[in-house]
Amino acid sequence: MATDNDTTTAHPVPAGVRALSASVTALAERPLFALDAATTRQTIVALSELKSRLAAYEYAVLAHAEEVQVGADTGCTSTGVWAANATRSPKNVTAAQVKLATALESRWHRVRDALADGVMNPDQVRVVVNALEDLPDDLDAALLVQAEEALVAYAVEFAPTELKQLGAHILTLIAPQVGEEIDRKRLEAAEAKAAQKRRFTLSFDGHGTAHGRFTIPEVQGQMLQKLLHGFAAPGHVNCTSASDDPEGGKREWVKGRPSAQKLGEAFCELIENYPRTSAPKVGGTSATVVVATFLKDLQDGLGTATLDTGGEMTVAQVRRLACEAEIIPVVLGGDGEILDLGDGKRLFSTPQRIAIALRDTTCTARGCDWPAYLCHFHHDTWVSKGGKTDLKDGRLLCPHHHARAHDPTYDMTVHADNEVTFHRRT
Repeated sequence: MATDNDTTTAHPVPAGVRALSASVTALAERPLFALDAATTRQTIVALSELKSRLAAYEYAVLAHAEEVQVGADTGCTSTGVWAANATRSPKNVTAAQVKLATALESRWHRVRDALADGVMNPDQVRVVVNALEDLPDDLDAALLVQAEEALVAYAVEFAPTELKQLGAHILTLIAPQVGEEIDRKRLEAAEAKAAQKRRFTLSFDGHGTAHGRFTIPEVQGQMLQKLLHGFAAPGHVNCTSASDDPEGGKREWVKGRPSAQKLGEAFCELIENYPRTSAPKVGGTSATVVVATFLKDLQDGLGTATLDTGGEMTVAQVRRLACEAEIIPVVLGGDGEILDLGDGKRLFSTPQRIAIALRDTTCTARGCDWPAYLCHFHHDTWVSKGGKTDLKDGRLLCPHHHARAHDPTYDMTVHADNEVTFHRRT
């Protein structure tokens, strides 16, 4: 009576796998120090091709495993579950592998053969098969073959990311008259679906922080991302932090994409700088935040202010926002009577902004070179203390130094060269 061991030993496939495994083991024991750069490059390419050939055979075996239902005897619900248990792999990964293996064996033979020849790698195969599977079910068979052949040919030149883009529009590339109409319908359906998923939630934790989640269509998401990246300014020279140098002397070159913190700061700037004239009406007036504070607190730079939304902010924050954001300040007397109701016109005009930007060119804090288009316009004499919105009283400060200018723990000194430095108050 034959046993599993007899079958495994006698069949040429497992015997070949064992021989291949032994060869790889022996190869791993050989030192690499004698390989020069050219030979190392050739070896890396050869290994990549070998990995593709091995992946093609693995997919063939997985497709056969699905056919003979290898997991049935052990009570597994699917070949993917059995493979996950046998190889200690995630079930979603093995399920996707079995699905891909079946598709290659039953339908996408040109992709399968390209993988077996080492022409395509497994990552490319996954992208191409996904693109082919997404094509309409009623597509003409000849166009289906043409699409598969075209994507296999593209794989010789393009990486998975580019292949994914090509695959999404493959019909437009090979048959524009068919593909453009299909792309239009697909885009319309995607946009309609995205519009139905629009959501926004906002909650306040009672400790000075708001938390939110949102889902918006991709187009508006990209618009928001571009706006935030404009505020976050990737690649600029970063202003010093308070802990580095109180006079702003230390600078650091910011590399790569903006961090989550930088994007958070940019989002706050976007909200603060939204034009009040563009805000919708709420209760007959524009949806502009109204801030009420006492005159003495405003003059001293101490205390808190109350928002008409029920929130609170420090007077220092009010002073900073009065330079840039179109808030409406309400100044109260000691008994709470309204002494002054501002009209929100605390911003420099466009001609004034241009003139100040041409004059200062960068943030005027010593050692900071944020460009003018990323800076705020600050009043040297605060609006709360009678400062005028004119050229003489205005200057450029980056968001970091603008916040410091209104920080009651710092003093700002204006020097003869129009640059400013900050010193912590003692």
